[in-house]
Amino acid sequence: MRIQNVFIFLLLAIFAISAIFLTALSAQVYRDTVDTSNRNNEARVVSAIVRGAAQGEDAGIASIREERGLKVLTFTNDYDGEIYLHRLYCEDGYLRESLTSEDRDFDEETGEPLIALSAFEPELSGNLLTVKATLPDGREEMIYAYLRAGGAAE
Repeated sequence: MRIQNVFIFLLLAIFAISAIFLTALSAQVYRDTVDTSNRNNEARVVSAIVRGAAQGEDAGIASIREERGLKVLTFTNDYDGEIYLHRLYCEDGYLRESLTSEDRDFDEETGEPLIALSAFEPELSGNLLTVKATLPDGREEMIYAYLRAGGAAE
């Protein structure tokens, strides 16, 4: 009778240890999945912002400007005779967006922070917009957008 009790106890102990091990393993797999998803989400958000700006402002003229030591992607649009500038730039660890009239001076601190970003390097080659964005973890993402209607400033 004693051997039978020991066997039942060992069987329950093996079951408990297996359950704890599987729970810990599942938690780690879940944590890794969430981390990977968050990293991919950051890259998708930056890409969506740049492509959205390029497509949303496609009737305007795109240019790369050096303003206060920052490389700024600028879309210039005419709305009912008023010129507006839509700017994307990286400042203070964030990709920022600014929409102002042409007569207002650029102020990098007034732009809306959109997402954490280490570097933002836009380039224009004809109507092809290429942006190298460096995420906070050091990964570099290349984003390409073709400017159809307005195009790039010559």
